[in-house]
Amino acid sequence: MPKELFTATVESIGNLKMKCSARDFTFHVDEPKSLGGTDEAMNPVEALLSAFGACQCMSVHCGKKFCP
Repeated sequence: MPKELFTATVESIGNLKMKCSARDFTFHVDEPKSLGGTDEAMNPVEALLSAFGACQCMSVHCGKKFCP
């Protein structure tokens, strides 16, 4: 299986709001108002937990069907 190189960038777009980019995709992270953010997006911990959950779902899917 060939190795894949993954890269991502993060750019501050004001206060505690960040723009996260990888390939042609972007999403934002922020903090709740109680932590000094604007609560306009999930916080980084929520984004990380979501990414981990997506990896787990992909693993289950690949276990049922060959995944390159």
